[in-house]
Amino acid sequence: MVIFPAVFSVGIEPSSGPSLVFITLPSVFNGMPLSMVWSSVFFLLLVVAALTSTISLHEVVTAYLHEEWHLSRRAAAWATTAGTAALAALASLSVGVLNGWKIFGLNLFDALDYLTANIMLPIGGLLTCIFVGWVLDRQTLRDQITNHGVLPFRIYRVLIVLLR
Repeated sequence: MVIFPAVFSVGIEPSSGPSLVFITLPSVFNGMPLSMVWSSVFFLLLVVAALTSTISLHEVVTAYLHEEWHLSRRAAAWATTAGTAALAALASLSVGVLNGWKIFGLNLFDALDYLTANIMLPIGGLLTCIFVGWVLDRQTLRDQITNHGVLPFRIYRVLIVLLR
């Protein structure tokens, strides 16, 4: 939210996604005193935010491989890292060397962006609502929401109606 006033103040039309971060914001930083310092701090903090978010996503896949495929945690973590690195390398190269590879008219980076943002996230949200509203045992749901009765949650019935 803080980014958009800065973008408008320098007269640049904001866009979303990677172009906002890697094209528009460097233009904003160039108009500031000590632009190299501010842009370096911003991108360093962006890397920290990305890494901390990635760790939680990495753990889900690692735990699945460890529990369901009976891999050691170390092997599961390395397999997850290798798969993620391979996919990231392909996505990065798709805006350069592999720009000719198209999926439904989009390079791999844009195709993955479209797939995750416009298909997987809405379907995941819908399936979560269906699971919580129709499949999950009501007592289990109540226990999870109230921390086994420790926290009050007076609108439990409203939540169930909204989910259904």
